[in-house]
Amino acid sequence: MLGGDKKRLSADPRGVLRSLAGLKSGSAVGFLPVILSNPKAERALHDLRAIALHFLDNEFLAAIRPSHSDPAYMLDAGIDVVGYAAFVQSRYREYAGIHKNLGAFHEYLLDTAEPKIINYDLQAFLVTLRVAREALPALAATTAALEPLLTEERIFKFSGRPPEYAKLIRRIYDKRQQFAKSFGRLSDLNEIVAGFFPLLLEEPDDSALSYLAMKEKLHAARGGLLQAPPDATNKDEDNKSRIDTQQSAPGSKRKTERRARPTLNYYRPASAAVKDQITRAQDFRVWTVPAVIKELYEQHGRELAKAKRSWLQYAKETWPKKSTMRWIPSDEGGLMLGYLTQKVIAPLSSPPEMKLVEEAQEERETIVSLLLDVSCSMQVDERYKLAYMIADRLSDLLTKGEVITEIIGHTTTGEIIPNVVGRNRPIHYVVFKTRDEPHNLSTAHRLCAILHTGMHYFGYDGEATLWCYQRLKKSRAKRRVMLVVTDGDPSGTYISKKGDDISYFTARHFRDVVAFIEAEKKVEIIGVPIKTDVNKIFSRSVRIDSIEDIYRKLSPAILALLREPQDAAHKMPILNDNRSATRISQRAKDAAKSRRHCGRVAARSEKSNDA
Repeated sequence: MLGGDKKRLSADPRGVLRSLAGLKSGSAVGFLPVILSNPKAERALHDLRAIALHFLDNEFLAAIRPSHSDPAYMLDAGIDVVGYAAFVQSRYREYAGIHKNLGAFHEYLLDTAEPKIINYDLQAFLVTLRVAREALPALAATTAALEPLLTEERIFKFSGRPPEYAKLIRRIYDKRQQFAKSFGRLSDLNEIVAGFFPLLLEEPDDSALSYLAMKEKLHAARGGLLQAPPDATNKDEDNKSRIDTQQSAPGSKRKTERRARPTLNYYRPASAAVKDQITRAQDFRVWTVPAVIKELYEQHGRELAKAKRSWLQYAKETWPKKSTMRWIPSDEGGLMLGYLTQKVIAPLSSPPEMKLVEEAQEERETIVSLLLDVSCSMQVDERYKLAYMIADRLSDLLTKGEVITEIIGHTTTGEIIPNVVGRNRPIHYVVFKTRDEPHNLSTAHRLCAILHTGMHYFGYDGEATLWCYQRLKKSRAKRRVMLVVTDGDPSGTYISKKGDDISYFTARHFRDVVAFIEAEKKVEIIGVPIKTDVNKIFSRSVRIDSIEDIYRKLSPAILALLREPQDAAHKMPILNDNRSATRISQRAKDAAKSRRHCGRVAARSEKSNDA
């Protein structure tokens, strides 16, 4: 049993949840709650989510999922109570492991004065659980120990949320009979969700719809969103069509509008009560590189080796003036994994054979800063795993090209500052790699903190980008490049003078900060969106949808950018498909070939003059 616990602790919780629920790989499971102080209690909530998803219509859940995180947390909490109701009525009640986890969860709630569950709404869970217990005697008996927590006074004791979301909780409590009548048979579980979901809307519809009626209404309004997902061929055609549309769309108007530098004085700075933090990644729970990441290294080893050779060639081309001696791995012509990659896959392996060579170098003149969004919205489609691979692989490649690199992540602390105007959450900057550190196995281990969802909170992409930009401007490097890895969905909140949440400021501030940096032209800023489009935010971006895109799109595009003169690079478009990266790379090769030809002509001319 102990071995089984260890195996589950090291496994991907989403994979375990999907396996228990009988879902396909990649199926959406919502936000997973995190309880740092009690992993067994955390797994109890995962078990309830899995049981609920086994009985519910997952396409319907995906269609109604709120875009903002707070209502999404409430929906997930209600789904977990649906899972509890299904647990006491189904074969899952025979699972001894689930009983133990639920016991640990009950003890955690009863013994902890202020339970802290990340990515979760405990109030919504308790309100919905109270309703379910009144309808299901079996559930009431199973959760009898939690009765002291289910009084109205105790439920609304929890505070610290924005006023509009406190109103949602009160509405759920006051109108709980809207979905209470559906608790009963396993076949009615979708009806519970259909009655619960409208209470999460700002302006709910007074007419109550059944599950099938709501699904039909969503189907008509969203043009068949609830249909089965298209096959791979159709998906590729859709992506190609979207890319072609973006390229053919007139972008000159957008670029013309950005010539004038926007002002940021409109936005109120954070008050003195909001104190941001800067820490190193090892302050979190730093894991060793998990097996799933090692498998990705092995699967893409050949593409990685090709990309490394391109960056090593770039290092030779860039610094031909000052001679120095250094050790490099010897390659016999076949596929050879880099030393770091080999150590990640097999930590006890021997280092590769090295040889001493003399290479021409000059003083480093370029610095690249990777800014990573590690907020809770990155958990959608497990984007944070792709962010890990982008940071690790691109930093390794840049290091091979002798380019100074730093990696900085941004999220927020779990604290909410009351009675302030403006930003009401402190930003937490996590330094994964400094400029002076090499990219080695320690860097890969520090980046593993991204995979720990407990550090995922809210994101202020605009403020983090501006903070990184101001740091980068102070660098003595002649060329400064900032790569912003994001999902394009800032989730932080601002508070107006009236105390209202004006969260739309977050996205608008991000857009204006990027426009400001592009207009100043002191730092070259490139967007690296993950499974999304940010053409309305960045003039230049490289969309990443898979690990192959890191080697086939991002690496060639950044190489081409660095090979271009700085003035020309500001005007150079970096688009979102493989063809654009190929065109840019070919243009850079032609320019380099032309420069070499001119050099040979000049040398022959000098020789003839001497003769």
